[in-house]
Amino acid sequence: MATPLPSLAEFLRQNKQQFLQDLEAKNADKWTVVMGNEAGDLDTIASSVAYSYLATNLQRTPTVALVQTRHTDLYLRKENLFALGFSNLDSTGADLLCIDDISDSHPLNTSFSKYVLVDHNTLEDAFEGGTGKVVGIIDHHTDEKKYPDAVFREIETAGSCTSLVARHFQNGWTAEAGVSPDVATLLLTGVTIDTRGLSNDDVKPVDENSARFLYANSKLAQQGSFQGKRSLKDLDETLDDKKDDVGDLSTNDLLRRDYKDFDTSNKLTVGLASVPLRLEAWAERDKDQGKNFFDEVEAYFAKHNLSVLGILTTKKKRELLFLTNKDTVPADMEKRLFDGLKNNKIPPDNVKTLDLKETDKLGKPNHPEHTKVWDQGNKEGSRKVIAPMVKSLLEG
Repeated sequence: MATPLPSLAEFLRQNKQQFLQDLEAKNADKWTVVMGNEAGDLDTIASSVAYSYLATNLQRTPTVALVQTRHTDLYLRKENLFALGFSNLDSTGADLLCIDDISDSHPLNTSFSKYVLVDHNTLEDAFEGGTGKVVGIIDHHTDEKKYPDAVFREIETAGSCTSLVARHFQNGWTAEAGVSPDVATLLLTGVTIDTRGLSNDDVKPVDENSARFLYANSKLAQQGSFQGKRSLKDLDETLDDKKDDVGDLSTNDLLRRDYKDFDTSNKLTVGLASVPLRLEAWAERDKDQGKNFFDEVEAYFAKHNLSVLGILTTKKKRELLFLTNKDTVPADMEKRLFDGLKNNKIPPDNVKTLDLKETDKLGKPNHPEHTKVWDQGNKEGSRKVIAPMVKSLLEG
């Protein structure tokens, strides 16, 4: 019988300590840094953490997961903290190597030699410009066609990136390998939350196959054989409840808890925030607290020096709110953006639109000519779909 590998918690603690020691000793070139995207959702954290464990222990490649969320901001995502605890990790995230663990004496763009990207496929600007190379990508977003010389580029449509990570290691992940069940458990939380327990329309065979494999190797296996959606129902409901528990967050926190930005080729900065709260309830809450919703949103807009801000609500029914900066977005470009969001067909089928219906449910914005609020009928129009559409429309 094979000697079991370390628990996930033990691995993360030892890995983090050794990496930081090597970094201080200028001996970090042997390490591969695996990173998820800047939004730091559960799919991203589970994918990167599990990848580091499996690459280090199954492939003997020293790999550390770097989370692009500060330790002090981990509280913004209660579903993440639940998933960590559910996987027998410290439920505060103390086991994670976060971006604020890297001291200012180690510039992000020159301190690391090798990267693997999961749940995104382009390095963030802070890591660009150095000698580090992207050696691998596992992602389910639109392919930005970068790093063609990477050793592997596994970019395909899937409900969850964790499904692709599980498949990547599945051949070596045998019973004899001794992988901690906590690794499969953490990956399974990612599959579950991103596919709503295999119930979403964007579920692919890789999600179903990975969920079955992960379930059998996780702590849930003791409940019996895998029964598809039924086996994930309780976990899905718990994760969803945790994700929706945002009543104690300010508008600034709501916008930054699940936020991504990108630059277009014509030098516009676009921010997209996904928020699990209906717009009317959000605005009413701000009013009860003596605040104006649009003032709060525009303060965030200005603070991040954005040309376009999109807010995508995900509570039961989808809504969109878009603001543009009149000083950087010409009128014709703004019209192209708003018209395109309303009328363009969405991939991959290019048959349906977002099914947007303009609404005045929030009353009069501060700058009505540069603000649009829509109810969104097509629930398939997530940020994964909307982001490349916005980029294309702005670039013309």
